[in-house]
Amino acid sequence: MRRLLCPVCTAVLLSATPAMSSAPDAGTPSSRPATAASTDAGVPASNDPPIASERLAEARALVPPLLLYGQLQPVVGTWVEYTVQSTPKNTHPVRAAVVGETPRERDTLYQVELDYQTTPRALIIVWVARAGTARAVVERLAISVPPNTPISVPVDLLADHAALQGQLVRQRDTDVRAGPFAGKGRELTFRRESGERVTVVTAAQVPVFGVESLRDGEVTWTARKSGTGARPALDVVPLTLPRLPAP
Repeated sequence: MRRLLCPVCTAVLLSATPAMSSAPDAGTPSSRPATAASTDAGVPASNDPPIASERLAEARALVPPLLLYGQLQPVVGTWVEYTVQSTPKNTHPVRAAVVGETPRERDTLYQVELDYQTTPRALIIVWVARAGTARAVVERLAISVPPNTPISVPVDLLADHAALQGQLVRQRDTDVRAGPFAGKGRELTFRRESGERVTVVTAAQVPVFGVESLRDGEVTWTARKSGTGARPALDVVPLTLPRLPAP
């Protein structure tokens, strides 16, 4: 659980929002396509707003990895459940679902929930804005770990911000050979500034994020099942924390 949830908890509870203060326009859509663009060498071509290097870890903790490396498929009520493993004995399910939408003048705001079925149980909620085929922007994140009061912080980051993903060093077509999402897929490998690699397999047949599997260091996410009929699990209004100034 340390590698899965605590980075988010720490970012929220210990004032992660200064990460955004160093890049106030980080959520402004750029000309970068919704999927990872790259040169022939496999290096991302991006003009995304910069994020200070010392703030990358905090900012990265505010975008769930499935959203950072996938692409939101905003069909309200759909859900997909992942088996998440960090060690052979530390395995638990996480269910991701699109549970609400609010049409606005320029875009639509979607409520996405990730239910970590751990001890204690934790619920992470992200509100994602998207206009047509434009890139998604994470406007706000909340975390609920009963019996504590849920808290919410502003984020305002592109969901697939290139600096948070890391450098795209490899991409290829692949086959998902077994399981409920067998079929064609796409494998992408990113290298972060620390040298750590993230490998994701995306597949159109997987709902919510289009992510069939994701390996981030020692942590592996694998999609196991999906369905419809998801409803919001957040039943209280989170305590809203303001954006804090950068130190």
